[in-house]
Amino acid sequence: MRHGIKLIFEHMTQKDVRSIVPLDAGITNDNYLINNAFVLRYVPKDVDPTIDRKLEKLVYDKIEPLGISEKLYIFDEKTGIKITRFVHSSRFYKVTPTNEQLIYVSKALKKLHTSSIDVGKGYDLYKKLNFYKKFADKSEYLDQKFEKMVIKEAKIIEENEPIVLCHNDLVIGNLLFKYNGVTIIDWEYASMNYEIFDLASFVSENNLSEESTTFFLKKYYGYKYSNLKKKKVESYSRLLDILFYYRAIYYYKKRENRIYFNIAVDKLNRIKNSIMSLKNFY
Repeated sequence: MRHGIKLIFEHMTQKDVRSIVPLDAGITNDNYLINNAFVLRYVPKDVDPTIDRKLEKLVYDKIEPLGISEKLYIFDEKTGIKITRFVHSSRFYKVTPTNEQLIYVSKALKKLHTSSIDVGKGYDLYKKLNFYKKFADKSEYLDQKFEKMVIKEAKIIEENEPIVLCHNDLVIGNLLFKYNGVTIIDWEYASMNYEIFDLASFVSENNLSEESTTFFLKKYYGYKYSNLKKKKVESYSRLLDILFYYRAIYYYKKRENRIYFNIAVDKLNRIKNSIMSLKNFY
């Protein structure tokens, strides 16, 4: 595989390859550090078909002035192969984000959400949810009464939510922390979406505690923060747990990689805890 990556990189950049190191970050795509200066993303054939590569390229072009993403070098819209500048002196958080790291994320998302950037295409959450769910067996379906209740509540919340450019995939592997901020990478799911999606996604995907959730949202909303806003984010997080549960099942069926099974189990446990906390939903 490394020889193939070498040929791809040299063909696309006209630069010689001196070193190739596979990167552990990212699970849906294969990433390689080239010459300790570039990261090449190779997209497998069985990647999520709901991803729009033309849209991803447009997003990178639009957000470049914000300074919150990795710097794009070359992007092939047909194959999804992407070459970016390597983000030196960066790291992932350990166990859970620190308060300082929560501040960095809140500032980066605020800059993104208030940028007035419009890429003209939305996320279509419910279409994606139905697509992923088709690959689950009936025995893998969640409690349907709970699922319908969560969706109903989410749609009510969406009625008053601003639509902004969102990243839509704020997992640990997409957050590179530096001494003075964060670089958010891998914008393949980015699109116009409800602001609350990114906030709930960050809370859900990083398993923030209630204390960390409150701290993060206070930093994001500032004087506009309220307990009602927090409750809405927590409610919307339940919808994203459902979405990402079915997405993990989709990828597990496609690739039979244990990591997707583990993600599905993690989401299922979060959902079970939500059901337990909402004792009166029946």
